[in-house]
Amino acid sequence: MVSHERAVRSGAPRILAGWTVESEEQVDQVGETGVSVRLQKSRVRHASGLVVTRKYVPCVAGPPVVLVHGFAQNRYTWHGSTRSMSAWLAGEGYDVYVLELRGHGLSREAAAPQRFSDYLDDAVALAGAIAEPAFWLGHSLGGAVAFSASSRVAMRGIVGIAPVYRFAQANRFLKWIARLSHLTGTRGVLGGVNVRTRLVGQILSRLYEVSDVAGYAFPVSGWAPGSIEPELLAERLDHGFDWASLHVWLDMARWAHEDEVEYAAEWGRSDVPLLVVTGDLDHLTPPADCHVAFAGCGAADRTLLDLEPWNTGRHWGHLDLISGTHAAEHVWRPVSAWLGAR
Repeated sequence: MVSHERAVRSGAPRILAGWTVESEEQVDQVGETGVSVRLQKSRVRHASGLVVTRKYVPCVAGPPVVLVHGFAQNRYTWHGSTRSMSAWLAGEGYDVYVLELRGHGLSREAAAPQRFSDYLDDAVALAGAIAEPAFWLGHSLGGAVAFSASSRVAMRGIVGIAPVYRFAQANRFLKWIARLSHLTGTRGVLGGVNVRTRLVGQILSRLYEVSDVAGYAFPVSGWAPGSIEPELLAERLDHGFDWASLHVWLDMARWAHEDEVEYAAEWGRSDVPLLVVTGDLDHLTPPADCHVAFAGCGAADRTLLDLEPWNTGRHWGHLDLISGTHAAEHVWRPVSAWLGAR
C-alpha cells in the first residue's frame, strides 16, 4: 500500500462538472500475476467525447494517479487479463485514471488529433476535472504529454516510463524514417490520415509465435526476448495497438529533425518531481534518448532508474517495462515507492 495515511472515502465524487459517469461496477482484476484485486471501475466521458477509465478501491482515499499511453496505443498499455499495472496501482490505494487520448480506444468519438498539442489539451481537460493535483505516469509518447502539460497543470510528480522527448536520436533507422517524414510530409496531404495500427500488432504477434528473437530483430521492435509470456504478449499486441495520427507523427518527426521540442524552455523551468525509467534494449526510446529528457528538466527532485542486466538480472525493451514478467518487481514497486515518498 502507499505510504501516506489512508482514509475512508466520503463518497464525494472526484470527477467534476463537464464529465458524465457512463458506467460503474465492481470487478475482479489480476494486478500482479496470480493476485486478484476487487476494485471499483467506472467509465467517465467528457462532453468532447474524451473517455477516462477510473479504478479504485472504495475504502481507500489515496492520491490520484493519471496513466497516459503512448503513440498509436490505448488503455491496454496499462492492463492485461493476467497482469494489470492499473489494477495493481488501484489495489495499492491509488485513485487511478486511465486516460485514452482523443482518437484512441474509447475516445474515438472525440475529434481526431490535429497536432500533438491536442493531446496536451486532453491532459489539461482531465486535470481540471480531478479535485486535487495528481501524479502523472506516461509511457513512451505519454511521457511527452505529461512533460508538456506540467507547465499548465498542477502535478504531484511525473513518472516517464521510456518517455519520448527529442525522439529517435539513438535509433538510426527510426531517425531516418522520422526525418524523411519531416522533409517530405505535408499536413494537407498526409496529416489528415489516421492509420489503423492493430494489424501491425497482429503481425508482430505472429512473429513472436514463430520466434521471440525474430520479433525482436525488427529494428523498431518493442520487447526484449523472453520478457513477456507469449499469451500475454499476443493479447497486448492484439488489443493495445490502436490508431495512429499522421498529424502527431509529423510533430514527432519534427522533434527528430530539429534541435529541441517546442516545450523545452518550460520543461527546463519545471519544478515537478521527476522519475524516468529506461530499458537497456529499448529500440523505440533508448536510454540515451530518455536521458535527454531527464537532463532537460529543471526540477531539483529528479530520479533516474536505468534497468539493465547488472541491476535486474535481465534485459528490458519497451512494452515489457509495464507488461513484462518481472515488471512488478523492477518497475511497479519502485514507481509506487517513489510516489509514496512524495
